Amino acid sequence: MPPTSLPADSRPIVITEIEQFGGAERSVLALARWLDQRGLSSHVVTYADHCGIAGYATHPLTVVELKAHGTRSRIAALRAWSKSRPATAPQVLLSGYQPALHATLAGMRGFHDLMHDTPSLFSDPATRTLKTRARLAVSNRTVAHGLRSGGNTIVTSEYLRAECRKDFGIDAHIVRMGALANLHPAKLLCPITDELRLLSVCRIETNKRIDWILRSLAELEHASPSLSSQRAWRLDLAGEGSLVAPLTELAASLGIAGRVHFHGFVPDADLQTFYDQAHLFLMPAVQGYGIPAIESLQRGIPVLLHRESGVSDILLDTPWATVLTGGPERMTATLACAIDSVLQGRHHNVPLPPLPSEEDWAEQVARLCGWVE
Repeated sequence: MPPTSLPADSRPIVITEIEQFGGAERSVLALARWLDQRGLSSHVVTYADHCGIAGYATHPLTVVELKAHGTRSRIAALRAWSKSRPATAPQVLLSGYQPALHATLAGMRGFHDLMHDTPSLFSDPATRTLKTRARLAVSNRTVAHGLRSGGNTIVTSEYLRAECRKDFGIDAHIVRMGALANLHPAKLLCPITDELRLLSVCRIETNKRIDWILRSLAELEHASPSLSSQRAWRLDLAGEGSLVAPLTELAASLGIAGRVHFHGFVPDADLQTFYDQAHLFLMPAVQGYGIPAIESLQRGIPVLLHRESGVSDILLDTPWATVLTGGPERMTATLACAIDSVLQGRHHNVPLPPLPSEEDWAEQVARLCGWVE
């Protein structure tokens, strides 16, 4: 749909390229849904939509595809789109680091940005070549120029705010993302008398550290006594990604393939069944935030997560969360502690910690963008 067919006051959210549906895309839909519920128009602008993001929305969503290929052509297309907008149109909200880079190069100024991940989370800094570090330094200076041109930068954690200060010289606003308002209410788990159900919901990629989970479960299974001799168990993994095949092979080589189940993409309706059956949610990932931990807790499921997930900021002092620090050498002991805590039901007599909501997040973002009064 061309921009000219959109309402003049439609609020644009730019995602440079939509590869697959993940946390960033979900946050964009949460904001668009909140606006739609209040009769406020919004639309998504992207170079290419590979996942059909509108199909994940619960309301009609307009997606403007610029259909440009190659970095220079894409930046030129973004520049042309920006210049075609009326001077009185709502200010643009960008979703991520690359949109901020491209928008700055396209001459856009005063935009707002949801900085989901900063460069420290793109790859292991220790493995970067001199050329890569130099290119990143130039990109950071470019992004900083755009972020400091009048708009607000919005992050979800203390870590991301600190990284924005270091990389871009700005003070970002922390707005913590929350769970869907219509999730099933928190449940009181009954004692686990049959099978211990472990669950992970994520894209199956390197930063999610699924290999840490598999190796640690194998260690616990091959210990004496074995985990299964104390309690039957299984691990369900919901999500697609490039590492499904190699991690399936890893589970087989570790001797736990019969207990590990990769389900690929699971629709929300079916995913609820996995949550209903789960006793412990596993999320040792390094990431800017980590919405699945919030959603699991709201459903009454304890979580294991890494301190390098931004959401750990608000989950450090509750038996509902086991927070891992350090590397894979600490994973087995931490996982054993989390499993023991669940089996003992230590969280049952402690209220859930205060959790942010998706609606509160969307409202705060909309206000920071100047889209609502």
